[in-house]
Amino acid sequence: MRRAFGALLFFGSFVIYGLVFYVATIAELSIAEKAGQVGILYGFSWGTFALGSLLLGPEFLESLKKIIKLVHKKGTKDYK
Repeated sequence: MRRAFGALLFFGSFVIYGLVFYVATIAELSIAEKAGQVGILYGFSWGTFALGSLLLGPEFLESLKKIIKLVHKKGTKDYK
């Protein structure tokens, strides 16, 4: 249950960026209101990302690091 909730928070943190785009397109809000709401959404996104990472545990983060390194190695071979 802990890992499922962690995965929901971890991957759900990226969905929040859709809300950021939505807030940026609302014409009725002033720039200051948009900036404030977008700042709150960014903070909430990073908070859910961090909490989700903690709930998923270190083994998930290690597997994610391996995937990132593998993709990075494949990408650097194309430039040589």
